[in-house]
Amino acid sequence: MKSISRQIIETYKKHLDIGLNIGSEGNISIKENQKIYITPSGIDIKNLREELISIVDLNGIKKNKIKPSSEVDLHLMLYQKREDIGAVVHCHSDWASILSCLRKNILQFHYMVAEFGGKDIKCAEYATFGTKKLAKNVIKAIKNRKGCLLANHGQICIGKNLEEASHLSIALEKLSKQYFFCLLSKKYKMLTDNDMKEVLESFSEYKFKH
Repeated sequence: MKSISRQIIETYKKHLDIGLNIGSEGNISIKENQKIYITPSGIDIKNLREELISIVDLNGIKKNKIKPSSEVDLHLMLYQKREDIGAVVHCHSDWASILSCLRKNILQFHYMVAEFGGKDIKCAEYATFGTKKLAKNVIKAIKNRKGCLLANHGQICIGKNLEEASHLSIALEKLSKQYFFCLLSKKYKMLTDNDMKEVLESFSEYKFKH
């Protein structure tokens, strides 16, 4: 079985390869036995090794000598507020970032929006990166959801495990691109609340398989 650090590195590099991040953008964490394993601050994704993964407790106290990501408070607050979370993935992907700069919620234009837990995917209000204010804004926007946009920044997704959180980050990028072009056309049709209710009921029976 792969170590937690290896899982993080492989997923982080996968996201680099498919264009969700460049350089040292974004961050990933996994919660395991009251410890948070999180990507470090300011290290290029290509150069990341297992011994460079930071480990902190739920209060942010370091358990090794590696400085955690600047967004560690965001990750910690998510784990503290949501017991259903086992992993967090934050990306600066292109299309999600474009919508976030427009400060647009993704509305019910496509039934797969429901995969995130509701009939929309919200955009969190803007705050400077790495601040507790940003963390609080995200907590509000992601309530009852598995992902949201971060205004003028990017996107963040959560899951019961890293596989789910990573899958959702890729799905959110795809939906962001589709929605952007729908907004340009101005001819798209929204699903009704009843349409989304049916989908959400179907999704409630679907369990993400690890």
